[in-house]
Amino acid sequence: MNFKKGDKVKFLYQNDHGTITRVIGEGKVMVLNSDDFEVPAMASELILDASAKENEEPKAPRMTYVDELQAKVQVRVEAKKQEQKASARQSGDVALYAGFVPADGKAHDKCDLDLYFVNDSDFRICYNYCKTLEGSTQMQVTSGILEPDTKEYVETIKRGDLSGLSVFKFQLMFAQDRMDATRKPEECELRIHAPKFYQLNYYKVNDFFDENAVILPIYQSGKMADAIKEMIDSQIPDKDKPVAAPQKKAKRSEKEVVDLHLTEIIEDERGMSPKEILDYQMKVFREKLEEYIKDPVVKKVIFIHGKGNGTLKIELRKCLERNYKRCEYQDASFEEYGGGATLVYVK
Repeated sequence: MNFKKGDKVKFLYQNDHGTITRVIGEGKVMVLNSDDFEVPAMASELILDASAKENEEPKAPRMTYVDELQAKVQVRVEAKKQEQKASARQSGDVALYAGFVPADGKAHDKCDLDLYFVNDSDFRICYNYCKTLEGSTQMQVTSGILEPDTKEYVETIKRGDLSGLSVFKFQLMFAQDRMDATRKPEECELRIHAPKFYQLNYYKVNDFFDENAVILPIYQSGKMADAIKEMIDSQIPDKDKPVAAPQKKAKRSEKEVVDLHLTEIIEDERGMSPKEILDYQMKVFREKLEEYIKDPVVKKVIFIHGKGNGTLKIELRKCLERNYKRCEYQDASFEEYGGGATLVYVK
């Protein structure tokens, strides 16, 4: 057998083993034995030590010059990120996010969403958070403690429940080991727009999860707030961003019109099932009706639902009869709306 330097071998006629240090020639080699003595041996009296090869730790593949250079650059980039993050996070700054991550790695427009809370601050955050599904009188309350620089899974939100959710409410307390760093409690709200969760470009690369996710701020303070606002603004299409000069609110009349057609209330309904679309239309209907009931000027509202198969019209009127018995209704003018609208008296 031909041996080479570095081979692990066993002696055939001795209870010993070693490593070949050099090949002499004419079938002879030098072996460093278990006693650390280098001894000559005939190659014919040696066999490869298979057990030593199995136990030998695999060698890491040798890095090329380019690989080494890229690794060094990556280390410097990560160090720079940490440095910038540390300098941006001044004492007293708090950043608390909600992260919505597609569950089980499925398609964003079909799967449920895993909700996480992310504490990107030096504070320990104690929280109470609650949400109420539309059509339900039961309030769901969750409590917990987030350690500094951690994220925590909270719950999985069913895809079918998204259209019934719009507001999450929070009570927050902040604490550090130093008593002088403790902050006063805060109450805040997180508002979501359900149709956006069906859009692929709403899920962004982020610093908290390996997969693309929707990251929304729950609470922020200090100098970090500007950086967070910039990150969130980058997720909002230009046409959805508020204009610099706010427009004056249009004066309402005694009769208002609300168009419930999809093109008027949803930016992009792709990926939504018929049930989810109907649920969202009914959500808009209830919100608008509640708004106009509270308005002293508005006396009647026309809800345009279209003719179609009549499903939205039936659900709308069922809701009026069940939850708004004080509001009378009738078909809106056939000349104007062709039987595709309902007139509701709110006063």
